[in-house]
Amino acid sequence: MADTNADKTILLLGATGYVGGTVLTKLLAMKVHPRIVTLVRDAEKAEKLKSFGAEPVVGPMSDTALLQRLASEVDVIFSVANSDDMPAAKALLAGAKIRFEKTGKKTKFIHTSGGAVIADLTSMGTNSNSPIWDDLNLEQLATIRPEALHRDVDLEVIGADTAGYTNSYIVVPSLVWGLARTPLVDAGVQRSIKGILPFFIPSAIARGQGGFVGEGKNVVSTVEVHELADLFILLYDTISDPATVARAGHGHEGIYFGENGAVAIRQLAEFISRALVAEGRGKSAEATRFTEQELKDMFPVPFYATVLGANAKVAARRARETLGWNPKLAIEELSVSVGELTKRYLKAA
Repeated sequence: MADTNADKTILLLGATGYVGGTVLTKLLAMKVHPRIVTLVRDAEKAEKLKSFGAEPVVGPMSDTALLQRLASEVDVIFSVANSDDMPAAKALLAGAKIRFEKTGKKTKFIHTSGGAVIADLTSMGTNSNSPIWDDLNLEQLATIRPEALHRDVDLEVIGADTAGYTNSYIVVPSLVWGLARTPLVDAGVQRSIKGILPFFIPSAIARGQGGFVGEGKNVVSTVEVHELADLFILLYDTISDPATVARAGHGHEGIYFGENGAVAIRQLAEFISRALVAEGRGKSAEATRFTEQELKDMFPVPFYATVLGANAKVAARRARETLGWNPKLAIEELSVSVGELTKRYLKAA
C-alpha cells in the first residue's frame, strides 16, 4: 500500500469531528500516508493539524467555491462531515467532474451517510419487527425511500457514479458509540463523542434513571467508533490498490453498513440507569418510559423522540465479505462504554 499512497492526495472533510478525526488519525498513522488536505473553520486547530502531518485549509463548509476547487485537485474525497449538506455535496461532485473532464481520471468519493436512512420511524418503541437491511441485497436497498433521512445526498453521490465521473462509496454507520481516543482529541482538535447517546444521557441524569420511548422495544444496530474508522481505512486501502479495487462495489453496489451487533433501546437505557446508581445519582437500576411531559421538556424538537423510538437494523455483510472488516467490540463493551460516558456527563454537570 505504501507505493500507492505516496503519490495520492486526499481531501478529508470532518477532520475535527467524532468520526472524521478518528479516520484522519488512522490515515496519518500509515507508514507512508498520502497527502491529506483538510478543511477546518478554526485557524488554531488548523495550526495544530499541521503538526500532525495534515495540510489544513481554513474555511467554512458553506464556501462552495472553495470546496469545488479543493475537490478538483485530489484523487480521493472523504466526506465525513454533515451527511445532509446538499450544497457541499454538489460542490464536491462538481469539483470531481472538473477533474475528470481535464484528466480523464475518476475521483474516488467516500461519503458518510447515517443509519437513519433505513430507520422505521413508525415503531415509536413498541416493537422490533422492522426488517434487517443487508448491504449485499441490492433489491432491498433499491426500496429505500427517496424521502428517507440522508437519502437525497446519497442519491446525488450515487448519481455522479452513474454519470461516470466518480466512483462513489457510501459508508452508513449505525449507532456509533465509544469515546474517541486519539492524539487529535488530546490536542483539543477533535471532539471525543457525538451521535445518539448524548441525547439519552443528559435526560437520564435529569430524571435519575434511563428513559425510553414507548415500551423501549425498538432495536438499533451499533458500531464502535474506532472499528468504524477501520472500515473506512480498509475501504480506502482496497480501492487504492489496483490488485484489489475490483473487489469493492461502487455506486448502487457501493453501500457499506457499519455494525457489530444490536441493542434494544430499553437495554441501552438500563445501562445508563446502572451507571447512575453506581455513582450514587440514580433512583433505580431500571429504566422507565418517558412521560409525555418529559418528551416535551427534554426533546423540544418532536422528531427527536421519533428517532429515539425507531428501529434501525442492518447487516454489514459487504464490508466483512469484500473488505475483510472484522469488528470485535459488541454489547458487553457497549455497556462499559455507556457507563464511562455517563460518569463523564455527571462530572460535567
